[in-house]
Amino acid sequence: MIPVVETPSWFSEGLDIAERLKDRIGVVLVANLKERTTPIDDYETDSIVTEFLSNRELDDFIDGFEKAGIYCEVIVDEDGFVRWLTERRQNFGRPQPLIYNVTQNGTGPARFSLVPGLCRLNRLPLVDSDAYGSALGQHKFHFISLLEHFGLPVARSWWFTKHGWWPVAPPSGLKVIAKPTLDSASVGIHRDSVTFVDAQLEDRLAALAREFRQPITVQEFVPGFEVEVPVLEATGPETCMAVGIELQGRKDLGDTIMVYDDVFADGYSFYDFSSVDQHLAERLQMVARQAYVGLGFNGPARIDFRVLPNGGIKVMEVTAKPHLTAHTSFNHTMQAMGRPYSDLLKYMVGSAAQRLKIDHSAAQN
Repeated sequence: MIPVVETPSWFSEGLDIAERLKDRIGVVLVANLKERTTPIDDYETDSIVTEFLSNRELDDFIDGFEKAGIYCEVIVDEDGFVRWLTERRQNFGRPQPLIYNVTQNGTGPARFSLVPGLCRLNRLPLVDSDAYGSALGQHKFHFISLLEHFGLPVARSWWFTKHGWWPVAPPSGLKVIAKPTLDSASVGIHRDSVTFVDAQLEDRLAALAREFRQPITVQEFVPGFEVEVPVLEATGPETCMAVGIELQGRKDLGDTIMVYDDVFADGYSFYDFSSVDQHLAERLQMVARQAYVGLGFNGPARIDFRVLPNGGIKVMEVTAKPHLTAHTSFNHTMQAMGRPYSDLLKYMVGSAAQRLKIDHSAAQN
């Protein structure tokens, strides 16, 4: 692929840092795996297993770190990490381990935060967000409310809890989308998730809340383009491009949404949104960087938007724990720069070392 995005100097610097420190630092990849991890809790319909790594995705990580020249050990599941702490930590193949956690077994709040919390307790550095940032990035209503308070353009949102609506009910007749508050990968999102505020809505939301055992976040439906902005960490948050989501050959999705089945089957593709509107693409990147700072994220993160046909933009989702597998907007960005997938992983390590002040002089001691 011919590069369409110039490699920025901050990205090259992160690669250089990782290269200089590769004999000192290594990655502990902690992951839940499909067909190997047993869910400690699950839903009857949309399984949380869709959020686990497949064998192919794990192989991509292993191969990517190997090609990057970064030492990597794989730990399966949270309990495997506890055993690693007590039995294998002292035998890690590099002086300085960096923990990259993609586990989120079970249901409910803060499930991304168990391993980061253990890292804090054991003074182990993370390549990405801490326990608080990971938990905040999982809670749809809380992060969207904070971003609204910060003055960023977000979809109007309401929370349906066991106590009823918070803070108030949405206006009657409004077209909305209902989402389980604490899940990602489109778990609980189907074609009928888009509906109207009417006399029956509360009954439907109560049934959804019982099914997924959590409050429901209700957002004003925003027709148009769906765009993801990958954010990487340098001395500050940095972005390279706004990445559009294409479904069934369509870039302007109109009233279409990406649902659980699309995510489960990787049934979507990516494109450079600047080919639609360069000015809007730049604005999306600016807002994504602002959201990243406001929410206190570290390492890679992602801010997701819907873009109205008139050019209006609305933040819909954020994640402090984005998938960094080969089929992601992050790797699409690498391809647009003409760089291999392994450079994404190498940069992640270099930028973490920069934040953690693991420098080359320490590596020589």
